[in-house]
Order: sequence, then structure tokens, then C-alpha cells
Amino acid sequence: MNSRIGRKLLISVILCIVLTVVIVNTTTIFRSTAHSDSLMMIQTRSGLNILKHRLEEQENKIKEILEVMELSEVVLPDDVIRARSVWDSRKHAEGDFAAFCDHSGKVYWQSDNYNLSDFSVKSVGTEGYCGVVNDSTAGLTIQYAKPLVNYGDVVGYAVVGMSLRENDWLDQIKKEISTEVTVFSGSTRYATTIFDESGNRAVDTSMADGVSNTVLTEGKDYEGTAVLLGQKHYVCYQPLTDINGNIVGAYFAGVSSAESDRLKGSMILTSIIIAVIVAGVALAIISVISIKSILKPIQEAEKLADSMSKGHLSVPDSNYKFGNDELGDFVRKLEATKHTLNEYITDINRVLTEMGKGDFTVQPAVEYIGDFTTVKHAFDEIEESLREIIGSIARSSQEVMMGSSQIAEGSKGLADGTTRQAAAIQELSASLNEIADKVDASAKNAAEANDISKQSFDKIQYQNGEISNMLAAMNEIKDRSDQIQKIIKAIDDIAFQTNILALNAAVEAARAGEAGKGFSVVADEVRSLAAKSAESAQQTGSLINATIEAVDKGTKIAQATADIMKEVNELSERTNTYIGDISSAMDEEATSIEQVKFGIEQISSVVQQNSATAEETAAACSELSGQSSNLESQIGKLRV
Repeated sequence: MNSRIGRKLLISVILCIVLTVVIVNTTTIFRSTAHSDSLMMIQTRSGLNILKHRLEEQENKIKEILEVMELSEVVLPDDVIRARSVWDSRKHAEGDFAAFCDHSGKVYWQSDNYNLSDFSVKSVGTEGYCGVVNDSTAGLTIQYAKPLVNYGDVVGYAVVGMSLRENDWLDQIKKEISTEVTVFSGSTRYATTIFDESGNRAVDTSMADGVSNTVLTEGKDYEGTAVLLGQKHYVCYQPLTDINGNIVGAYFAGVSSAESDRLKGSMILTSIIIAVIVAGVALAIISVISIKSILKPIQEAEKLADSMSKGHLSVPDSNYKFGNDELGDFVRKLEATKHTLNEYITDINRVLTEMGKGDFTVQPAVEYIGDFTTVKHAFDEIEESLREIIGSIARSSQEVMMGSSQIAEGSKGLADGTTRQAAAIQELSASLNEIADKVDASAKNAAEANDISKQSFDKIQYQNGEISNMLAAMNEIKDRSDQIQKIIKAIDDIAFQTNILALNAAVEAARAGEAGKGFSVVADEVRSLAAKSAESAQQTGSLINATIEAVDKGTKIAQATADIMKEVNELSERTNTYIGDISSAMDEEATSIEQVKFGIEQISSVVQQNSATAEETAAACSELSGQSSNLESQIGKLRV
């Protein structure tokens, strides 16, 4: 499949099929695995129920043995001579045992393998018992015990049982249902159908701790999976209780997952093969459909688009019969587009060919639609623009012809005028020489005035600095006067306080009477002295205030003088600037006059050149007039 889109489509279909196969197989595997696990657990539960049922059958068998012996009248002390023969004929396995005892518990007959150590006549009671008993010597056993009655009187006790160490009945269960079974005594395997790698029964091995805690401690059933001797098993455990309801062990049934794993692997392989076959058939069908209904139309459309991209618009349409779907509609519209473009390009070639021949009145013969209307507008704009350009050229050629005649006449007049201009320029050059001499004299005077102005400016600058120093000294006098004013204020405050103290002393002397008269005189003198000090301070303060006012007036006058000097300084500076500008301007005028003189000389030269050029221009204008006539005749051949 050479088509790129075909390859992509095929890859997409393959991915979808592969993904579908994977999803279906994965779902099938999970569902089959769950179903298989469910079936295996059902088989395991069935095995456990059969184990419990067979244990009940064993109980019934030992009951039957004792009943037969009772009917055979071999259980009473006087009849036990025949008990051996009856026992040997009725026991089912070597692990079966029996014993008869009197009221005191003394055994008067027993089988050869009887070894119970925990049996007592008290445990038998009047009803007897039947069930599992964990004897400290015999181990885990099934026992059936009952009183022996003769003519309504209890004459002794009998016990018949079997050891659960026997494996034959467990092997029979495994043979029938293909399930491993085990009887646990506590957490230890007591009897089992499981063999280890060396071929020995896996007895006396321990139950897993987690299972032991669930079954033996919590008394709950356990179902799940476990690895037994390196092989995964589906297992069920149930507590095993004795005749008193105590948990003494556990029932176990388990099914190996080896066969289940083999069946699941075979089923997975079969489902994969079927899925691959179905996917291959589906892929073949989809490929045929894709090639017929998708890839072939796409290839035809690609050929059409390729020829259009190369500019081959006149090639015939495809003979392939496209369907009435989106792809067929696309190809038919693409062919219609090709026809429209071919019509447009043919019409454009015709219009451009006529324009190349000089016929600018030609019009498009096709109606342009959509974005192609701009082509029609472009032709109209080109025609209008060319009409205006050619008309403008025709008018311009006429104007050029008329203008050239006028220029020729003007050139003759210009040649005459330049001769007169040359004489006038010589007179102007003589006048400029006189002006140059006068400007040189003015420049020298301006330079001397500039030097005098600079000296005046320096003097004013110095005077301005002296006034600034005087203002500084006046400000310092004012600051000192302010300080003295503060000191006088302090003296005035001290005199006031002294006066208060003297007044207080006089009051205290008056209170003291005769003893305070001398002190009163001193207080009066101190008060008088304080009053004089205050008066002197006030007078001094007045003088200082007058001094400060005088200093303020002097400062204002000095400041005014400084301001005036500043204005004088500014005026002097401006005068100096103006004089400098005048001096510079005079220098520039002298330079400009020199340049004017040089320019007049050049003008004189140019005027002479203009005279010659005017004569040449007159000749060129005559030639231009002839060329304009030729251009007008050529434009007349164009159709606009």
C-alpha cells in the first residue's frame, strides 16, 4: 500500500483491532480466572464437607461395632472369652480399639492396641458419649462410650474408638474427589493425604500462623489460597471440636492449582488464537473496503490536486466513479474549482495579450466571483490608470513642445540680460570696497570700547564684594546685640527674683518683731538694690534696642545699596555683553563683506557662463520641440 494515508489508516485499524483483542482477552482471562477460582473453592468446600461426613460415618461404624458385640453377648465379664473373635471380625482398621471395665473403672477386657489414659467411668455418665476426644496418650481419637446394662442394671462400661492417625479413610476421600484432606491435632498435621518431596506423608508439620490464629484461636473458618510444599492450593479450614465443645484441631481440604493453571493457560492460548484469526479476517475485510471506498478516491483526488499544483488545469477529469459521500463531493468540487481556475486564467491571458498589442479597451469575458472579483477590479483600475497616464503624456508632450518654444525665446532674452548684469556687478564691487574700509574702522573703535567696558565691570565687581562684606559685619553686630539683649533679660529676671526674696525677708523680719529689725533693714537695702538693677537693665535694654534698630536701618540701607550695586553690576555686564556683541558683529560684517566681494566675483563669472548656457538652451529647446512632436504621433497609435 503506497498511499501514506492508506498506511496510516491501516496502522489505525491494526491498533484498534489489537487493542480490542487485548481488551477482550484480558476480560476473558480475568473472568475465566475468577470463575476457575470460584469452581476450585467450591470443590475445596465440597472436600471439607465430605471429610466431616466421613468422620461421622466413622462414628457410626464404631457405634455399630459396639452394638454387634452387645448383641453377641460378649461384653459382660462372664462372656468376654468370645470377645476377641467377635472384635477381630468386626473392626474396620488396625487403629480401632475397644475396652470393657467395671464400676470401679478396672478393665476386664481390652483390645491389643488399647492405650487410653484419660478414660474414666465418670466421663461416661448415664448417657454415654460419642465424638472426638484428645487423649494424652492415644492422641486424637473418635470414641463411643456407654454404660453396659444387664436386666436394667448398669454392670460396667464400654468404650470403642479409632485413632485419627489412620490415613486409609483419608486416602479413600482423595481418591474419590481428588482433594487433599488433613486432620489437625492442634496446629500439627495429625493425618493427611499430602506427601512431601521425599514421598513421605507430611504429618507433624505445622499450620501457618495466620491460619492457626483464625481457626484455633478465634474459632472461625478460613478460606483462600496457600502454598503447600511449593505448590499453590485452594484451601478451607474449619475448627475441630471434642465432645465438650473445645477446639482440639482442625479439618482441612485443599485442591492444587496445577491443573487449574494448565486449563487456564490452554484457555488463554485458545482465546488468543481465535482472537488473532478473527482480527486477521477483520483486517482483511477492512483493508478491502478501505482500498475500494477510501484509498482509491483519495489517490484520484491526489492526482488531481498534484496536476493543479503544477499548473496543468486543462487535463481531462478522472474516469473514476466517485461515490455519493463526503469524499466524492470533495473531488467533484475540486474538479469544478479546476474548471473555474482554467476559465479565469484563459481570460486573463487573452486580456493581457490584447493589452500587449496596445488595445487597452479590452474587457474580461468571464464573470469573476468571490475573491476573484479583485481581478476584475484590477483590470478596471489598470485600464483607468493607463488611460490617465497616456492622456497625461499626450498633454505633457504638447506642453513640452510649447514650453520648449517659450524657453528658446526666453534664453535669447536671458543672454541679453546677462550682458547688462555684468556691467552692474562691476559697479557694485567698487561700492563694496568703500563699505569694507568703513567697517574696518568701526570694528577697531568697537574693540577699544569693549576693553573700557571690561575695566568698568571689574571695578563694579570689586565694589559689590566690599558691600557684601559690610552687610556681613552689620549682621554680626545684630547677632551680638541679640545676645546682649538675652543677657540683660537674664539680669532683669535675677533682679525680679531678688526683689521677691527681699520682700519675703521683710515679711519674715516683721514677724520676728524686735529681733528681726536689723534683718528688715538689710532686706530693704537688697530690695532697693534689686530695683536699681532692674531699672539699669531696662535702660541698657532700651539702648540695645535702639542700637539694634539703628543696625537694622543701616542693614537695610546697605542692602539697598547692595541691590543697586547688583543692578549696576547687571547693567554693566549687559553693556559689556552688548559692546562685545557689537565688536563681534563688526568683525562678522567685515568677514561677510569679504565674502560678498568674493561672491560678486563668482556671480560675474556665473553671469558670463549663463550667457553661454542660454544660447545652448535655446538650441536644445528646438531639438526638444521636435522630439515632442514625434512622441505625440506615437501616443496617437494607442487605443484607450
